Amino acid sequence: MADQASPTNQVQQSAARERHAFPWLIGTRGGGLMAAVALALTGLIFAWQAALLDLGQLGLPGPGFFPLVLALLLVVLSAVISLEGSLGLIKDEPLEFGHPRVLITFAALLAVPILFEPLGALLALGLLTAVLLVFVARVSLVLAVPSSVLGMAACWYLFQELLGVRLPLGPF
Repeated sequence: MADQASPTNQVQQSAARERHAFPWLIGTRGGGLMAAVALALTGLIFAWQAALLDLGQLGLPGPGFFPLVLALLLVVLSAVISLEGSLGLIKDEPLEFGHPRVLITFAALLAVPILFEPLGALLALGLLTAVLLVFVARVSLVLAVPSSVLGMAACWYLFQELLGVRLPLGPF
């Protein structure tokens, strides 16, 4: 443990960080502002899409009512985050941004809606599960594949048999 605090080890650790593109060091305020902008844009897009649906009435809400309320809540909360950062209520400490496991998770989650109908729901979700188990949880492929298959069997049973919801089958 004493070796970790030595100046030589600190130089080696900083040199190792410089060789890798990720993670980046950013300030807490800058990171909060980036998160607030991303959340606000997401909320505005959701509000726009929800406004295209039937909103119904207060006593009998339509399919666009709750998504619109949640989207507006997201925009308000993102404004609170940005206000906290701009007023200096948050200490500006360095944060690591861009961990490879987080980026792998985002990429896998973004691939699901693209693959959902062409491959089918179960195959797309099974691939997501296997990718996350292998690359994020560091589970061996030998365990990840059967675990994913078992999870997709449970997903099929829940949606198809218990709820009666037909999931996209893809090309099959």
